[in-house]
Amino acid sequence: MLATVVLLPGAFDRWFLPKDAVAAVAVLLASLSTAQGRLPRWFVLGSAIAALLAFAAVLLSAAPAVQLWGRWPRYEGIVALPVYFGAVWAGARLLGAGAPPDRLRTLARAVATASIVLGAVSAVEALGARPFASDLARPGALTGNATDQGLLGALFLAVLALPVLRAWGGTGGTIAGAGRARPSAARTEVERAWLTAGLFFAVVTVVLSASRAGLLAAGVAVVVLTVLTGLRVSAGRVRWVLLGGGSGIVLLALAALVVPFTRDRLLGASPLAGQSLEARFDYWRQGLALVAEHPLGVGASGFLNANAGSSETGSTLDSPHNWLLQVALAGGLSLLAVVLTVLAATSWLAVRRWWRLTAVPAQAARTVSTGHADLLAAALAGLAGYGVGLLTHFTVPSTAIPAALLLGILVAVPTEGKPRARDVSLAARRAFRGLRTTLLVGWVAGMILVTSAEVPLASAVDAAGTGDLATAEAAFLRAQALRPWDADLSSIAAQSFAALADGGVAEAAPLAVDWAERSRAMLPNTVATERALAVGQLNAGDTSAAARTLEALAGLAPRDADIAAQYAVVLYLHGETTLSRAEVDRALDIDPTHEVARRLQDILNDPPAAPAG
Repeated sequence: MLATVVLLPGAFDRWFLPKDAVAAVAVLLASLSTAQGRLPRWFVLGSAIAALLAFAAVLLSAAPAVQLWGRWPRYEGIVALPVYFGAVWAGARLLGAGAPPDRLRTLARAVATASIVLGAVSAVEALGARPFASDLARPGALTGNATDQGLLGALFLAVLALPVLRAWGGTGGTIAGAGRARPSAARTEVERAWLTAGLFFAVVTVVLSASRAGLLAAGVAVVVLTVLTGLRVSAGRVRWVLLGGGSGIVLLALAALVVPFTRDRLLGASPLAGQSLEARFDYWRQGLALVAEHPLGVGASGFLNANAGSSETGSTLDSPHNWLLQVALAGGLSLLAVVLTVLAATSWLAVRRWWRLTAVPAQAARTVSTGHADLLAAALAGLAGYGVGLLTHFTVPSTAIPAALLLGILVAVPTEGKPRARDVSLAARRAFRGLRTTLLVGWVAGMILVTSAEVPLASAVDAAGTGDLATAEAAFLRAQALRPWDADLSSIAAQSFAALADGGVAEAAPLAVDWAERSRAMLPNTVATERALAVGQLNAGDTSAAARTLEALAGLAPRDADIAAQYAVVLYLHGETTLSRAEVDRALDIDPTHEVARRLQDILNDPPAAPAG
C-alpha cells in the first residue's frame, strides 16, 4: 500500500554531461587554432565579477560543497558553467572579426548539417518512431526535451536565414570574400541546396517540437533579422524586406497550425498545454517568493531544495523556468544586475559594429565585411529569440553551448587591438600557450572522468531494476568513486533500492537506508532522499524511524500530497490511527483525488473486523 515515487534516470544520460565533455574538447581544439578575435577586457571583468557573486552565494548556501559542483542532472556549478564560458571564448577566438571567409562558410555548412540531422530525427519522432529510447510524449529529438528542440531549431534558423537568402538572391559569394577564388558553379549549387535544406529542417524542427517557446523564439529571430535588414536597404526596398519578414512569420504560423499536435498546444486544446502553462505561473510565483526571501540568492542549483516547501507535485524542479529568476536565485539581485549590464553592453556594441560593417559602399559588397555583418545579425537575432524562449524554460547544454558560441561572436574584438602585445617576447607567448594547453588538457580529462561515471550509474540503475542487488551495489560504488562529491548520485542509489524494498525485496531495505544516509550527510533536506530513507526504514522493520523521517519531511514539504499520504500510511502501521487520519485529511485537502489517501481513508472509516476467538 505504501506508494513510493522515485525519480531515476532510466539509462545513460546522453543529454547533459556528454555534451559538456564534447564541448570541452572543442574548446581545447579551439585553443590550438590561430586566434581570429578575443574577448574584450570589459567582458572578462564582468564575467569575473559575476563568477565571484555566484561563488559567494554558493558559500552562503545550505550545501556549499555540493552546490559548488552543481547538481544532477545539469550540474550547473563548476562542472558545466566553465564549459559555457569556454564556448563564449571559443566563439570569439574562432569567429571573431579576423575570421577568414572560408571559416564563415564552414560554420554555415556545419549548422546546416546539424539542422538537417535534428530535423530528420524530429520528423521520424513525429511519425511515432522512437530512434532514441524515451518515455516522454514529446521526447525532443536529439536534445531530450521538446522545448530545447524548438529553441535549437530557432537558433539554427537565425544562423541560416541570411546565407540562404543571399545564395538565392545571387549574392551567395559574398561570404567567400574578395581576393579568393570563387567556388565552381556545381559546388555553389550543392552548397546552396545544402543550406536551403538546413533552413527548411530548422523550421521543421521548430514546428514539430510543438514548443510555444520555440515558436516564439523563431518568430523573434525573424523579426530581428527583418528589422536589421530593413535598416540597411534603400527606401524603395524596405517594403520588400518587410513583406519577406512578414511572409516568414505567416508561413511559420501556418505550418504550426497545419500540424495537429502543434496546433492543439498553441490553441490550448491539449490538456498538457494548459497544465504546463499553469505550472509556469506556479514556478514563477515560487521563484519570486524565494528571491524576496533570499535577495543574495540560494546558490547555483539551490532552487531544488529551497523550493521543496512550495511543491505540490513532488517533482524535482531545479529551475524556476525563467532565466531572470534563475540568475537572481543563483547569485542574488546583484548578479542579475551584473548579467543584465553585460548583456546590454554586448547588444549595444554588437549593433554598432554591425552598423559599421553594413556601411560599406555597394561596389565593395563582395568583401568579407558582408559575411561578418550577416553573422553578427544572425547572432543578435538568435540570442534575442533564445532569451525570450528562456523566459519560460531553463538552460541546458544542447542550447546553452550554441548560444554561448554566438555570444562570443558578438563580443569578439580584433586580436591586433590588444595593447602591449608587441612587448611580450616570443618565448613568453610560447610559455603562456603551453601552460594554457596543459590546463585545458587537465580540464578536459576531468570532464571526461566526471562524465564517465554515467556508465556505471546507468548499469547500477538497470541492475537494480532487475533485482540484481550485488551488481547494482558494486556499480553504484564505482560511480561514486568517480564522483565522490555527487550527493545526487547517492540519492539515486537510495531511490533505486527503496523502489525494490517497496516492491517486496527485503534485502534492498538496508541498502536504501545506507545510501540515503550518505546522501543526506552531504545534502540534507532533499525530498527524494528523505522519502527513500523512510521507505528503507519501514521495510527494514523500523517503523518508528520511518515515522520520524516522514514527520520531518512533512514539515519540509507541507504542500506535497504524496508525502502526507506516505506519512499517514506509516502512522497507521505504527498504530497511530488518530494522527494517521489527520494526515489523510491533509493529503486529501491538497489533492482530493489522491488514490493512496482515499484507500487509507476507507480503511480508517471501516476498519477490518477483529478475528473471532
